[in-house]
Amino acid sequence: MKRYNAWKAAGLFAVAILLSGVSGVQAATKAQAGYQWLEIGDVQVVALSDGTIPVDTKLLHAAPERIDRLLAASRAVPPLAASVNAFLVVAGDRLVLVDAGAGKAMGPGLGKLTASLAGAGYAPGQITDVLLTHIHGDHSAGLTIDGKAVFPKAVVHVNRQEAEYWLNPANKDKALSQHRMMFDLAKTSLAPYVDSGRVQSFDGRMEIVPGITTQPSPGHTPGHSFYLLESNGKKLLFWGDIIHRAEVQFPEPDVTIDYDIDPKAAAAQRKQAMAQAADADIVVAAAHIAFPGVGRVARDGAGYRWLPVPYVNDAPVAGQ
Repeated sequence: MKRYNAWKAAGLFAVAILLSGVSGVQAATKAQAGYQWLEIGDVQVVALSDGTIPVDTKLLHAAPERIDRLLAASRAVPPLAASVNAFLVVAGDRLVLVDAGAGKAMGPGLGKLTASLAGAGYAPGQITDVLLTHIHGDHSAGLTIDGKAVFPKAVVHVNRQEAEYWLNPANKDKALSQHRMMFDLAKTSLAPYVDSGRVQSFDGRMEIVPGITTQPSPGHTPGHSFYLLESNGKKLLFWGDIIHRAEVQFPEPDVTIDYDIDPKAAAAQRKQAMAQAADADIVVAAAHIAFPGVGRVARDGAGYRWLPVPYVNDAPVAGQ
């Protein structure tokens, strides 16, 4: 509780809550399933929930009346809730986790990733690779709990610029106040992997594991990266933090948030990513769209809209 209060007081709690999700619905009092299976070509993918958390829309960079109008159009009324999603790619002898959740770092609503993983039939010790879209706490703090690696056999892959930015203490002094505690959390989260030589950095575009290629998307953070999964002619693009509030940023993708390191670049990346997904009809997996966060994007006037992939019981959806 002491760590949770420290995060909230520092304002960094907002990193986890500037997301998107179902709103105006009372929270369930029972545990819920935190996984959903999909198929992309010949590869199975599991969407995994790390939990949900309250949302504060005041940190979006737009006039309040503009945000209110967009939220009202989507029937998004308080209390707003947000999803934190990660994804498991089951590819032959590799179990590849895209992002690692928040662990204990961001309050009691999160930290459910390992339970979701267990529900899907896997244990943390089986994970071979973790691909970080970036090193914000809701994506990387779940790597380590109480100083110990949660995924003891995994190699952590992260963009070189991303690692060098967050792991260099000199950058902390130059950062905006709302970003500074992220440097401490980055160091703590990655420490056991750095110490054991299990952090591998990459530059630009490259095949990071068979069938998965990195795609640079800097802006939200200096080394923010997408990951493109390709199998048997089908594609799934893992977006990371390109979207934080779906009801606002799909119709008006120029809206940025307080925790973009480079807001102008972040907005440009979002517009480019939405156009790419819509025009190429690519299935995307997003960290902060309501669980499971998998769907397509369609053009809608000057903006876009989200088309969730439908849930199918008892079998994966083939050929997404």
